[in-house]
Amino acid sequence: MSGETIGARLPALALADPARPALVCDGEVLDRAGLCARVAGLAGWLQARTAPGASIALALANSPALVELFMACAVSGREALVYDPAWPPATRAALAAAVAPDLTLAQQPAVSGSGINPSPSWPAPPSPDAPFYVGFTSGTTGLPKGYRRGHRSWIDSFHVSAAAFGLGSQDVILAPGGLAASLHLYGVVHALHVGACAVMMRHFNPEHVFALIVRHGVTALYATPTQLQMLIRMGEGARFPTVRALMISGAKWQPGTRAATHALFPNARIFEFYGASETSFITIGHPADAVPEGSVGRPAPGVTLAIRDGEGNDVPAGETGTIWVASSMLFDGYACGGSGEMRRDGGFMSVGDRGWRDAAGFLFLAGREKRMLVTSGQNVYPEEIEAALAGLPGIEEAAVFGVNDALRGVRLVAVLRGAPVAGEGRVDEAGLRAALRPLLAAYKIPRRFLCLDDWPRTSGGKVDLPALQRRAETQLAQERGAA
Repeated sequence: MSGETIGARLPALALADPARPALVCDGEVLDRAGLCARVAGLAGWLQARTAPGASIALALANSPALVELFMACAVSGREALVYDPAWPPATRAALAAAVAPDLTLAQQPAVSGSGINPSPSWPAPPSPDAPFYVGFTSGTTGLPKGYRRGHRSWIDSFHVSAAAFGLGSQDVILAPGGLAASLHLYGVVHALHVGACAVMMRHFNPEHVFALIVRHGVTALYATPTQLQMLIRMGEGARFPTVRALMISGAKWQPGTRAATHALFPNARIFEFYGASETSFITIGHPADAVPEGSVGRPAPGVTLAIRDGEGNDVPAGETGTIWVASSMLFDGYACGGSGEMRRDGGFMSVGDRGWRDAAGFLFLAGREKRMLVTSGQNVYPEEIEAALAGLPGIEEAAVFGVNDALRGVRLVAVLRGAPVAGEGRVDEAGLRAALRPLLAAYKIPRRFLCLDDWPRTSGGKVDLPALQRRAETQLAQERGAA
């Protein structure tokens, strides 16, 4: 298994059951034979125009064409750079200059498919250590950072999905978000690689999600906490019993969401996993593991976890430090952008997350080093305040930022979606502070609370924190101008 590469199983899967559905996108269904033929044809097209190891920028909207080209890059030994269709032209141009792809495709080329039988038309497999994918995450400023993945890192991640989630060829796996987000791309590619049916959408829509679950008998669903909240809100009173595994990642979900999730998916085991674009899986909260409230679980199979202080020494249970990870699933490096928080030490790597473990080995996150704020001389991690706010009645989402303050260094400002109001429809700031006093030290309680209902999102459904902070700063500036 260690020498396997992404997509190498497609010909054998097509031969075993050519008519079995492989890829579903909204109303379009592509069987195994058709998928294999298209991927083979596209791989040959790429081989005729680029050298082995070439970087191919895929600037396509969410569609089967994007998946087919991605798989063609993987099986032909090319590297797919998956662009976000939501990027403005200036960002795309700057990124293209930074990564300098050998070829950019904005649509699928017209290629006649080959047969499904393994033949000289099916490419020889690349090296398991060769890169096959560059994904991009939005940074706090400037250019998105591009992280590079090798075949082995995802193949080993697939083994974790099989062992931890019980996913295999018998499943119908729905990844409803944009494939520019690695969570959803991973879900689709893993399904195709193991012979499961992959289900995707051109645009996320809760009603369409429910229709796809019913129409295709979806058994497993990847979702971010935001997507899950939207599904719960739209699906009140509905039940979808075919879903037996629900994988949640991207952020901590609200404590009160679990009961509503079980009502919507009564037969689903709920897995919450923590990781990063650079690391793949770090920990998994397994439903059979009695995960304590607030924890993201214990190390995933094959992962070694260490919590270290600033001098690189391991800290005891209960003490907060920097999270370091060792596994075969780590990324190769950055194609562009980079990250000052990412550090390596032998086989271990850290992306700057901080946390602590209890005596049973469960991991609790404190926050990211790059988000740490200093207010009144005290270190504050916004994630702690956001979790406290999200646990208050009526608050659907919370984000905390620091704005410059001559007295305190920074002044904490909380942005809320769904917030209790006082007179004249204003946010009940006094009530919120009173509710937070038993939960947080005084210096951690925000000085201002803003309510914004329309939160900016990334293509993967996560909150676009830089964009949200800009909106908050604009609102504060307008208030100062009106005063």
